[in-house]
Amino acid sequence: MEATATTAPLHETCVTDMNAPTFDADWQRRAFGVAVALSEFGHYPWDSFQQRLIAAIGAWESAPAAEQGSWQYYEHWLAALEHVLVDHGLVGENEMRALLGT
Repeated sequence: MEATATTAPLHETCVTDMNAPTFDADWQRRAFGVAVALSEFGHYPWDSFQQRLIAAIGAWESAPAAEQGSWQYYEHWLAALEHVLVDHGLVGENEMRALLGT
């Protein structure tokens, strides 16, 4: 799929991808937008999301190569969003498990 870029300025607290992020799929754009918007509207501080994203990427990096799969940045972004939603009480842990089928 062809990557598309957004030209809208990002929130001032979002310091990643400042040169317009690109997305390979609509779900990536939506996950990006949800994470930024929820922080912008005060549901959690942006650094909470950043720390979860760092942790998600770190977990992938430390996993055995056979378990890593291919690098998918927005898969880590989505995992971070799922965790931060639970961390800040926006979604219950059991509800998230049900949504994810785990």
